[in-house]
Amino acid sequence: MKSFKLMIPVPVFMIALAVNAGVPRHTVSVSGSAEEVVAADAAYVTLYAQADGILMVDAVERADKMVEEITSAAMSGTDVIRSISVTDISLGERMQQRWGPDSQQESPRPQVARRIRITCEPKSLEIYEVIDNAIRAGALMSIPSQTHFSDDLRSVVVYGSENNSEVVDRVRRSAMSDARIEALKVAELAGKSVGDVVSIGCSGSSGSFPIRVMGRRPDFPAEYLGMDPDGITIRSSLAVTFELIEAE
Repeated sequence: MKSFKLMIPVPVFMIALAVNAGVPRHTVSVSGSAEEVVAADAAYVTLYAQADGILMVDAVERADKMVEEITSAAMSGTDVIRSISVTDISLGERMQQRWGPDSQQESPRPQVARRIRITCEPKSLEIYEVIDNAIRAGALMSIPSQTHFSDDLRSVVVYGSENNSEVVDRVRRSAMSDARIEALKVAELAGKSVGDVVSIGCSGSSGSFPIRVMGRRPDFPAEYLGMDPDGITIRSSLAVTFELIEAE
């Protein structure tokens, strides 16, 4: 009885890959960066309402009333406000100060803290009036935080750039161009030139500074933030690897 073996031809491109796999590919890795400064197109006012009570329902009702009064006061007599959002950030026991072993132990009092985020047109003078009206109605500019960081942002007003897709694209292209220029400089030292891009990594892309707000990561609508309404920095940094080729 004869036996037959089924022979499956190996594609030529597979052989080529196997051969090339053993050949080291010479590359050069560099970083490129670029930035552009734009004017802010939004401003974010962060205020707080804090209320306590004998029972939790009392604290919640008082917080509701306080938020209503603060937002109503902030919106009075101005057209600079785009939107207002309210977020619960703390629901628990009011912090008590105890100065020594003889201090009297108080009964726990429930407390509610809410963040009031007011998004405005980036008009400083009008924004200050909004803040003053809110403060008169009982708004706080800060509340105690359980965690603190050296880069905490304690500013009541932060400016941002929201509509910046064209600028971001332009800055990224400039960062890539900067990386290629740097790669050419390095390759020249080895008597080489650069070819195709092998890999790209975003080593960083951010606004003016990394920040936390009251111990928390910021959640502003804008990615690019700053303190100067006329100077929001949009930057990009890329890590790029190019193929090294023989110089012409």
